Amino acid sequence: MSRKRRISRRSVLRGAALGAASIAVTPILSMNRRVSAAQTGIPGRFVVVINMLGGADGLNMVIPSHLSPYVDRRANINLANEAGSGGGRPVGASNHDLDGRFQLHYNMGNIKSMWDENDLHIVNKVSYPNPNQSHFTSQDIFSFGVRDNFSDGDGRGWLGRFADLHCSNPSEPLGVISVGLGRRPDFNSATTAPLILRNVASFQVDPDTEFTDDHALREKVMRDTLGAEVPPPGNPTLTIFDTSKQAYELIDRVQSETAEWVDPGTYPTSTLGNYLKTTSQLLQGQSSFGTKVFYTGFGGFDTHSNEIGRHANLMTQLNDAVGAFRNDMVAKNKWNDCMIVVISEFGRRVFENGSFGTDHGHGNAFLLMGGRVKGRLDAGSGLSAEIIESDIDTENFVPFAVDFRDIYSELLLDHLGVDPSGIFPDPTFTPDPSALNIV
Repeated sequence: MSRKRRISRRSVLRGAALGAASIAVTPILSMNRRVSAAQTGIPGRFVVVINMLGGADGLNMVIPSHLSPYVDRRANINLANEAGSGGGRPVGASNHDLDGRFQLHYNMGNIKSMWDENDLHIVNKVSYPNPNQSHFTSQDIFSFGVRDNFSDGDGRGWLGRFADLHCSNPSEPLGVISVGLGRRPDFNSATTAPLILRNVASFQVDPDTEFTDDHALREKVMRDTLGAEVPPPGNPTLTIFDTSKQAYELIDRVQSETAEWVDPGTYPTSTLGNYLKTTSQLLQGQSSFGTKVFYTGFGGFDTHSNEIGRHANLMTQLNDAVGAFRNDMVAKNKWNDCMIVVISEFGRRVFENGSFGTDHGHGNAFLLMGGRVKGRLDAGSGLSAEIIESDIDTENFVPFAVDFRDIYSELLLDHLGVDPSGIFPDPTFTPDPSALNIV
């Protein structure tokens, strides 16, 4: 028999590990090394983080149409006025009024319906102390949860610290799931690791791209070998053998726990629509998975030029996907357990640039949606979160007033029922965090 045709048991196990690479070897290796603390919090409740990557223009999402500087300094792209009449809103399109002063973007009708049902809470001026206008720096601050990760951080992301503290039951390793965004620094951890996938259908062993017809046989051989083999001596959690076995077990578990999910047929085929559809599918197995946080998002928000059309398409994608997810959760009696938080690494500048777009800014609007939300627009609540005329009359940036970490902390404490202590080691700077009162 030629050398290239000789197959050892070791090579089969090596192939199994390579075949399982799509679900990430490191998380699987960490599964049995987790500390044995029980999961904490309120069973069934969960948070969905939607990251609008690129720095979304909060002023054209939650529109201060009553403030003349907003109109004057955005002569071509303000949405208070129609195109041809001193603004950029399409002729015939109507914004959605919130309180007689602020309005939602004209393509956010589904989200406006949540406002009408007191299921939408809006916080303006969200950022962190001394805001940075670099995408990379600001995204890192949002990911690590500290202003200076080199001086004050421990290398873990905020979700990594959360998982280490509150999702460390070895039998339930899926406390945090990343849908579609890969391994972001948010998930860096010490003793735990998230499940990372794009969709359930593709969460399987990678086929051999050179011999695709042999995939089924190859997988059967791997499974049979792993099932019959006695674990090697020593620490089995640090071997390719155990890694591969856990990989197959996790694949089977995700597939079996989500098998009875029913597609409502209402999700849009956009990027975010597909990711929220996958989130719904994974929620089918939540009683088994114990998932507390789903993290997803979509990009395109760096609107330095031709903002009106580009931003309108992005708002449509957000509105349609979130609307479909909300209706799905209501139908499945999960809306009261759900909290959606829509974030972005920074806002845009107050004034338009020469390319009919906006450049990087500071403070931004966060949207929080769910059945337990206290619906309101934070203004005059002790947060100093309302955008007033002096904020945008001569200033270049919407100022910082509400620390994003205080928003996360309230959601963790009052919605998930877990103690946020230890998740955000930096001091935060919201004047009165208790005034947030989101749920």
